[in-house]
Amino acid sequence: MKTLAFVGLILLSLGTPAFAAEPDFATPVDPLKQPQLEVPKHTVWRANASAGFVWLAGNAESVGLSAQMLAGVKHWNNEFTLTAGGAFVYSGSSKYGTGGPVTDHAYSAGNWRVGARYDRYFKTLNTVFVGFNSSGDPFAGYDYRLEPQIGYSRIFFKSVHQLFRGELGYDYTFQRNVDTTSIDYHAGRLLLYYENKFTPYFTFSDGVEMLEAFNHLGAFRLNNILSLSTTITKYLSLKVNWTLRFNNEPPSRDLAKLTDPATGMPLVSPAGVILTDANGNPLIDPHFGKLDSTLDVVLAVTFI
Repeated sequence: MKTLAFVGLILLSLGTPAFAAEPDFATPVDPLKQPQLEVPKHTVWRANASAGFVWLAGNAESVGLSAQMLAGVKHWNNEFTLTAGGAFVYSGSSKYGTGGPVTDHAYSAGNWRVGARYDRYFKTLNTVFVGFNSSGDPFAGYDYRLEPQIGYSRIFFKSVHQLFRGELGYDYTFQRNVDTTSIDYHAGRLLLYYENKFTPYFTFSDGVEMLEAFNHLGAFRLNNILSLSTTITKYLSLKVNWTLRFNNEPPSRDLAKLTDPATGMPLVSPAGVILTDANGNPLIDPHFGKLDSTLDVVLAVTFI
């Protein structure tokens, strides 16, 4: 499934501070008049949530909902984070063709994910972590994935404007496919994240996660989230997020259920052979697609 959607979202965001003003390097600095550094709080909470809605009516019908949330707390050198999110689209179609009266309804997209993670900090640049993620996307070929993780995180570079960090660890994935089969992966995990606050009003970030299975060498996965953020006011910003998910070994389709929507005839012979057209090309790919992508335009509101 490939999804390319322009969706206006209202993001309820808590705990995202506004950017500080740029320092004036032309003004001499008097060290005796410098403000005192604020003592860091022993316990810091953060929470944000977003929800989006799309509705089409008339010659085409579609209702979509997306939502995500994050909640976390850091106490001294310990941090615990919870995340959740998902997107669902319910669409109508016509058996008479494009533009005909809508006669049938079905889900045309749907995915969900939840996760929990614990980080233990060592000084300010290093952490070790354990986490657990669960997700589902029947349109990508799997009902659910269970993914415990463990690893090490390091901040390589940090300044007023830039941040570059990485994570290295182990990921175990149990995957239940829509055709009732299941498979598990023992994989190495690498994550690289870069953020640049070019100005107090514009931020760019990109995170790339790579997973390579040891027990299935062809099972390589790549997840990339690129984000552009523009601050409109102190409490309002506009964000563009592009998410890409690549799976080199997608699940197989349930061949017994494949039929021609025009004739109702099966696309697979009783012997399990996929039928071909006059040129010898298969009438359908026996596997789900390798690539999923999502483009979101997000309006973010900051309350504190």
